[in-house]
Amino acid sequence: MSHVLYWPGRTFFHPLGNTSAVCLTESLPPERNADILLFECGDPRHILYTVYADASISDEPRKLDVTCCDIEAAVLARNTLLFTLLADHDDSEDRQTCIWNVFYHMMLDEASLSLLIEQCCKLVPLAESMDSWRRGPYSHIIVMCNSNTLSEIGRFWKLWLGTSSFNAKQAKRFKEKFQDGIKKIRKPFEDRKFITSVRSAGPLAPVAMHAAAEQFQRFWANGVTDDGLRRVKPANRVNPTFVFSTTSGDEFSLHYGTDPMSGFHLAETLASSGLECCDKTPSVIFKIVQAARQQFSAWCQAVVHRVRNTSASSAPFVVRMYAGEALAFCESLLAVNSPTEFAIHSPLFSAPWKRTVAQLDNVLYSPNAPSPAPTSFDVIETSNLANHLGLQNLLLVTIPLLRRSPSSTLYTEALLSAVDPPGEGILEHVCGDLSTVSLLLGVVPSAYVSRFTTRSRSAEILLLAVGEPFTTPYLERFAWKLIGFGHDTDGSQNLALSFSQNQLTGMLFDIYLRMFSDEDVGKRMVAMSLDEPHALRKLQALNTIHYTRRSFALLLAYIRTRIHCDWEKVLEDLHALVLQDRTLITGSNFYQEMVSQLHLAGFQPPWLFPATVQELRSEEDPPIFRRWCTVPEIVTVVLVVPRHAITKVQSDLSDAGTPYLQCETQADIRHNIFACISASYGKLEVSGQGENKVAVVVEDRAGIKGASPLIVSFPILSTCLMTMTGGTVGLAVRSTIATVPLSRKIGSEMRLFKALLTDERFVHVLSRAPTTTGNDMTDEVHPHVLPTLLDETDEGYPVQVEMVKSNIRIQTLIAHVDIVNPAEQAALAGGCAIIAEQLSLDEAKLHVGEYQRIVSFPLPIDVGNAKLRVARKSKYIEVVAPMKLTLDDKGERNITGSFRTTFDRGVPTLWGMHRVNLDRCPSFKLSENQKAFDWLGPHVAHMFSEREDVSYAQRVILGRIPDTFTSLKASLRSLFFLATGLGGETHAEFALCTPSKGDIYAFILVTGIRLDLASHTVVVDAWLVPKPDDIQDKLGREISSLVLIKTNAQESEAWRHLLPLLIERCRTWKHKPSCEYFVHGSTPLYPNAGSDPNKVPWCSCGMGVGTEALRDRYGSVTAKYATRAAISPLFAVSYLEDVGMRSMDVPPAGPARIRCAACGKGEVPLSTCGRCKATKYCSKDCQVKDWKTHKRSCRSI
Repeated sequence: MSHVLYWPGRTFFHPLGNTSAVCLTESLPPERNADILLFECGDPRHILYTVYADASISDEPRKLDVTCCDIEAAVLARNTLLFTLLADHDDSEDRQTCIWNVFYHMMLDEASLSLLIEQCCKLVPLAESMDSWRRGPYSHIIVMCNSNTLSEIGRFWKLWLGTSSFNAKQAKRFKEKFQDGIKKIRKPFEDRKFITSVRSAGPLAPVAMHAAAEQFQRFWANGVTDDGLRRVKPANRVNPTFVFSTTSGDEFSLHYGTDPMSGFHLAETLASSGLECCDKTPSVIFKIVQAARQQFSAWCQAVVHRVRNTSASSAPFVVRMYAGEALAFCESLLAVNSPTEFAIHSPLFSAPWKRTVAQLDNVLYSPNAPSPAPTSFDVIETSNLANHLGLQNLLLVTIPLLRRSPSSTLYTEALLSAVDPPGEGILEHVCGDLSTVSLLLGVVPSAYVSRFTTRSRSAEILLLAVGEPFTTPYLERFAWKLIGFGHDTDGSQNLALSFSQNQLTGMLFDIYLRMFSDEDVGKRMVAMSLDEPHALRKLQALNTIHYTRRSFALLLAYIRTRIHCDWEKVLEDLHALVLQDRTLITGSNFYQEMVSQLHLAGFQPPWLFPATVQELRSEEDPPIFRRWCTVPEIVTVVLVVPRHAITKVQSDLSDAGTPYLQCETQADIRHNIFACISASYGKLEVSGQGENKVAVVVEDRAGIKGASPLIVSFPILSTCLMTMTGGTVGLAVRSTIATVPLSRKIGSEMRLFKALLTDERFVHVLSRAPTTTGNDMTDEVHPHVLPTLLDETDEGYPVQVEMVKSNIRIQTLIAHVDIVNPAEQAALAGGCAIIAEQLSLDEAKLHVGEYQRIVSFPLPIDVGNAKLRVARKSKYIEVVAPMKLTLDDKGERNITGSFRTTFDRGVPTLWGMHRVNLDRCPSFKLSENQKAFDWLGPHVAHMFSEREDVSYAQRVILGRIPDTFTSLKASLRSLFFLATGLGGETHAEFALCTPSKGDIYAFILVTGIRLDLASHTVVVDAWLVPKPDDIQDKLGREISSLVLIKTNAQESEAWRHLLPLLIERCRTWKHKPSCEYFVHGSTPLYPNAGSDPNKVPWCSCGMGVGTEALRDRYGSVTAKYATRAAISPLFAVSYLEDVGMRSMDVPPAGPARIRCAACGKGEVPLSTCGRCKATKYCSKDCQVKDWKTHKRSCRSI
């Protein structure tokens, strides 16, 4: 596996999710069915809420097919139990209460426990085999992806059922052990207030803060939740579903932050409650529990209704379960449609510390299956896996699973540091410049392009304000989209990307250094020079290790499928840089592993050809290969570590948490380290000799608690072993801050065990890695997939990428356009004018005389500062355009490119804004007590970054015109303040107008204020009405009292692009075949028409739909032309700019943070622009070169 192997010491059980539910279909048009892949989300709250909140354009709901992957089978056993309980639901309130108790209470009353045991009695026989499950009553909604998953899930059902047969003594001991476990888990945190569930209150977090902490304490003290409405039955029986887990057996290991409230939307019951911030009345605790229980009941009823109406003729609802590690599962899915050779040295094991090979059920996943399970997905939700597996590891296996559609979305989450400057945390997270990495991988965060998000971070800002500044991270959620920004992504427009050899090599080497920054002594020294709390955080970050050299090799293999270059030369130069590097202190020790992994990933250096290997073998005559007829380039080393070597340090290893393990080979002064290793406990059975020697592992199910030896294996170059006469192989612990105490016990070398390479009691060299199945793996193993290489004969649409001098970020994109039309060639040769103009964020319109063509780029470009290279004789034109997508957001006049709508198979699709089902967004009314709404003003104000706050203040005080985004947000803030009454009187009728032209170009009629619960924000439920000349008099008679929102020319054009999105995001009707969007081929209609009221920017398909209430309130004309819209705040993006979250003093930026704005060079003396006093340059040449770009944002102070 690509991730490092860590000791399974201090691990926790996560049966409940720690973030609030989201609607998994929020990025999809309502017409589209949804195939969804869900990772490590704990409970099924996202699925329940999606069924409840999913928008539909007809009475027939869309198909929902959800595949759930979790390494913890106990979580899947709980979730499957819940869905089967809902399938058997009798709609009684008592049963619903018992279901809540079974799923969310640690202690149960007799009725709830009886329901659990009764359901287990039904489920255990069904789990005997795949056939028995398929014949059962739940197989139409719950599908098992393989027999191992069913077996593991069934094992937990048996364990839960087994507790019902305990005698009195056993039951007492079981309860005491459970309660002792709770005390042990909670003891280190007794004095700590847990308020993380306030994230689930969103904008109401200030109101819920005290209640969240108190409810958490009560839950852990009593094991139950209390909503104050029900007579609480005695709950004195242990809930076994909170006891057993894969990693800890029957030892209590529930995570210390587990809180049933975290998965729900606590704002719903608080918004209209009239409660003030930090209200400490006991009723608040009851209210948040009531909200959770009511939501759970409503979500469950939606699932019950869906399950009862699932049939062959209706859109199905299916949930698939897979127990295993996420990376291996993704590679198994990829292999279904792309079978290649077996990965004999890197098998896809189902989980760390397992030798069972990942496999999928042939009935479901065979390419010829009658009803195949999905292997590509519209939505992939990875929860917080990136924090555990590493973002690059995750992206490399999930991006290929993303369906090639503009609406397809990959969600990741990250915990970023609040004390680092914006952008620095994301650079560490993605291992490089975000634009560059996005181009290489083919996906980009949508908010990075749009420069706004409709998802609020108000609760995160509160947590940062009350937490420890150097230890409290903030949660950032990324929605990754396929690059192309809404252009057709089915491959019809093939952009052939190319780099120069030197620049690509330099860029890859920079990524290499960032991936393995934990080995960078320089960064450690810089961290240690900081003040103590900041230094500790930096050092902890450096000691969080995710990547192995396999990660880097697979990244190169993936990039090779997207980039045209002389890869043989690139690899040659990259090898040289790695060998010469002195930045990474252990880089040379990992060199042998890197070359091994590059070879397994499809790269073969000239000195590793089979003939070269055989020649070296003849010269060295190594004893370990004397019985081999042919020695392959890669072999597998197996090390059997005696149990006593582990037992004597087992408690010390666990005390260190989860230290990383690695293998080593040593001969003379040569010391090689291998971090990409596989391990399991069991007996190794060896047979055969030479290259026919095979090993089978008989796994010890007791694992770490058993008595079997530890079997470790890793791939290695056979040539490395040939020169290791007298060498040793060992298992060691990687040195980090957490392992300093351990080093005093086992020595500075951190070695657990070593043996001579030739000692066959402990060491075996094989032609393939050992598994639990022996030689014949063809029936059970999915093949390892190498990415498909670019077809070098397919020239496509060539775009050359030019980097800055440091090779860290992109400078320009050069589109090469061959002129092939004879008439156009004649015009070109005749000296016609060549003009390029900006068409959209990433498109240019190229005029060749009277001829026009659209030139697309993979990233946003600045056509206004582009250069044209015209070859009239050679008949081609090159557009050399600066790439303008950066982490440095300084504000722009033209922001229309931020609001993008595209067509996905004939259906308008949003690119940077999520959809909402307004009818599922609860409305709230303002309280007479204005203090009860102290939360709303700051929440709306969080639209603004600190830069935008200053810009807006300068408009008010100095009369300066702010950038367009700031102006647009100011207008939205006015709308929210006046519509909610925060500004005094409440208003419902607004008009967008441009005073310089005297034009009103749109009416906004507010009919309600709602909570967008899943995105933790508020939304105005409004109707948009155009004001063309032919109906303006009639509208004037119906809509008389208006609040004017005045906009300048740039802002009115921004509104023109934004308004169609606000309509489309809440659409519940179908676009007509005659839709103006299709006729004009544009969304919005009439771009660049600004505030012209006669050129309505949105289509007429939704006009008059559902407007009965408007007819009664205003009149027939208004009702006929009104279209429903959902208006949300447009929040600043935290990793682009400071967003009201850095109340603490930020340490001054060191040399590593400041780079030359032109070439990216850092750690050199820099000069400051004399005009703006902000932008830095390393030389006068760089400043002159950058002026065309910098002058647009340079402002004198």
